[in-house]
Amino acid sequence: MVTVSVMLFDYVLGAAVMGINDLLYFAGRAYAQRHGHSQPRFAIRLVSAHGQPVKAMNRITLTPHCSLAEAGHSEVVLVPSIAGDIAQTLRDNTWLTDYLQQAAAAGSLLGSNSNGSFFLAEAGLLAGKKATTFWDNVELFRQRYPSIDLRADQVLIHDGNILCDAGGTSWFDLGLYLVELFCDHATAMDTAKYFMVDLERAKQLSFTPLVSLRHHSDAAILQVQRWLEQHHAQRISIDALGAQFGLSNRSLARRFKLATGVTPLHYLQEVRLDAAGRLLVQTNASIEDITHAVGYEDISSFIRLFKRRTHYAPSTYRARFRALRV
Repeated sequence: MVTVSVMLFDYVLGAAVMGINDLLYFAGRAYAQRHGHSQPRFAIRLVSAHGQPVKAMNRITLTPHCSLAEAGHSEVVLVPSIAGDIAQTLRDNTWLTDYLQQAAAAGSLLGSNSNGSFFLAEAGLLAGKKATTFWDNVELFRQRYPSIDLRADQVLIHDGNILCDAGGTSWFDLGLYLVELFCDHATAMDTAKYFMVDLERAKQLSFTPLVSLRHHSDAAILQVQRWLEQHHAQRISIDALGAQFGLSNRSLARRFKLATGVTPLHYLQEVRLDAAGRLLVQTNASIEDITHAVGYEDISSFIRLFKRRTHYAPSTYRARFRALRV
């Protein structure tokens, strides 16, 4: 079982707490049923500082399963949205900041929904990492943490041991990403269908941070992106890509960067590395085989790119995240 602790504090957003709880509960049982396991995949705990109920937004009371002292180690620690005054909530909950530092040191995967990323920033855990937050709190985030690489236009970011989503219902994206990482794609799709998440959108995003680069209105570039995702294992000439879609190289480069914020080559690399991460966790394939399976020829180049993107060597990434699937 993968232990997931959802942290509770006064003026938390109740919808984010119960939403991620319900999603992982369903997915964990669906995965167990599919694979004939007696226990669900996820053990979900609601945790407050002293085990006492907390007051969520709109006077709703949430009752935790345990206190921080009783919680023990969690493979995944999630911080929901702050529905009250952010600065005051941070001051009132320094225990959570301290706990996040301890959890990071113990090897937990840390995730935040919406402006819950303020807690991660306050704990110093976003230094040198990319992050996102709720659109209405971007200015405040940048004022408080000017050195953090905030990508406000991205819906979901996974950087090292940190997961951030941008708020609203993007906790669905965060939850489905965890399901794909620790279960499998079929369970993620079943979960999306059960909660009536747009299945076309679900198929396109494949529950990865690349979803944020598809939120644009250039239909031609979206076609290019989908083609790259479907053919990333092939030898691809970026120079010849434009002609395939009736675009000059210059026009493709300009429109692709305008729509996604990155170059076609950078996007192709992200697709390949994302696929590699899933293969490392979900299969026994060798690093050499995975290198070739995602479209790279040189293993040393692949390892260098993978480590730069994830902050882990492929073998370390596999050992860390594969262990949580056992």
